[in-house]
Amino acid sequence: MKCREMLVSAVGVVLGLSAFASSCIAAEGKQGGKTYYVDPAAGDDANDGLAPSRPLKTYATREFAGGDTVLFKRGSVVRDVLYTRSGAEQRPITYGAYGEGDRPAFLGSVRTGGADQWVEERPSVWRYTGTFSSEVCNLIFNDGESCGILRWRMEDVRRPGEWHYTGIGRSSSGGAGQDHRDGVLYLCSPVNPGRAYDSIECALWGQRKLVGGEHDLVLENLCFRNAGVHGYQEYHTRNVVIRNCEFRHIGGAVWSLKHRIRFGNAVELWDGASNITVEGCVFDNIYDSGVTHQGGGTRNIPERIHFRDNLFVGCGLAAYECREPSREVYFEYNTCIDGGGGFSMQGEVPPRRSDPYPQPVGYHVFIWMIDAGTQPGNVYVRHNIFRESHGAAISAIIAPGDERQFVIDHNAYWQTTDNLLIQFVRLTEGKTWAEALASMTARGQLPIHRSGRLYRPSQFSHYQAACGQDKHSLVSRALFVDEAGGDYRQREGSPCPDMGMRIDVRRDVRPQRKTASKRISTPTKTPTSTGRDR
Repeated sequence: MKCREMLVSAVGVVLGLSAFASSCIAAEGKQGGKTYYVDPAAGDDANDGLAPSRPLKTYATREFAGGDTVLFKRGSVVRDVLYTRSGAEQRPITYGAYGEGDRPAFLGSVRTGGADQWVEERPSVWRYTGTFSSEVCNLIFNDGESCGILRWRMEDVRRPGEWHYTGIGRSSSGGAGQDHRDGVLYLCSPVNPGRAYDSIECALWGQRKLVGGEHDLVLENLCFRNAGVHGYQEYHTRNVVIRNCEFRHIGGAVWSLKHRIRFGNAVELWDGASNITVEGCVFDNIYDSGVTHQGGGTRNIPERIHFRDNLFVGCGLAAYECREPSREVYFEYNTCIDGGGGFSMQGEVPPRRSDPYPQPVGYHVFIWMIDAGTQPGNVYVRHNIFRESHGAAISAIIAPGDERQFVIDHNAYWQTTDNLLIQFVRLTEGKTWAEALASMTARGQLPIHRSGRLYRPSQFSHYQAACGQDKHSLVSRALFVDEAGGDYRQREGSPCPDMGMRIDVRRDVRPQRKTASKRISTPTKTPTSTGRDR
């Protein structure tokens, strides 16, 4: 463990290749590119890197061409972003893994768990004596067993797991490149944090994302973890496949210090995207959205995008955030669990501050920022399992005419309570989204027309009749192979056939360690103001 950090447990994924993915692989096979092997721990840059026995140590400054493949040794941990290069039409550059063991992991965090790095400032409040290269966004304890609870003021740090950073909000206010060495981290713990926890990972703002890549790119069998802002994020992206990857503990950066709002998405397609596939991935503990397209308005319309066969667990805002006009987008065969759960709700009293505040957030699908009459084509939400959410499973702020462009069907819903399941609302009369966001910035609340079509699980048949959506869907509890162990495949006899993941994608729930004496209980809810996203 200490000679090579092994932070990511193996996740078995056997993916039935789709026609789109198969065509990409066929193209890779025909293009005659080279395959390079990288071992960040034991490689040697004097090697040619063309065989597992002759791996390179570094790769970021090397020139790769369309058709090349860059493979990282499994079990590797890189505390840096994945630097990618774009390929060419029908000749993508592939970044993946070789060998046996855990997926290669790219981390946006630094370790802060040494007992000699903490000094007690006052009873049970400890100061970290080290420095940071950028803004602190989140604390992850014991390799993901729990996260810290941000407190916006130092005087509110009172309970175990609560933390405050004196440089909070600098990056979102234009200071992302500022020197953060004068920022100080404080953490509440009854004993020295280095002894209270097996490990403490401090997620930083860093370069705002752990991986990018504009076009003709394949990312597969990789892990992206502990990002302060985003996992994958790119502008104008096209011809990109993200397959069999993990995104864990993503986001938590401060978006607005004034309104106490935080943000961070796992996969964010910004200002237009085309020919994108995200499949067979795990999204676990994402502050805002698992997958989202946004930022293009009506200038650059996202199109031909497939999100399928993924597992979403604990996405704070939504598994899929459909923001702004789009067409030919398919959110299908996904399993979505505990919308609004995960670390984004720790220490919060619902509703957590977010764009639709004061509505409860924590949806599975969130549709918004589409001005009346601007939705150019269809979006398909089909064959998914939506299991438990803090807000509605599907929430749409949209004009009725544009709502008709959304095809929602063959889904399985389940809420333990009879709380809101489906909601279709709209902005107050005459408001555009530009005006609504200005109101949000000024007053911290969107001008939403409170009357709308709102349905609870017990009203599902009324919803089907009134809205014409989900005609072949049902409210029923899917039966999973081992929910406690993170295996969300459906077992025999489950009442939701042809819904949810069709492949073996698992959450990777870690077993309890034997070092129970080092465990500090982190509260999940405390009465205080909230934090948010976007």
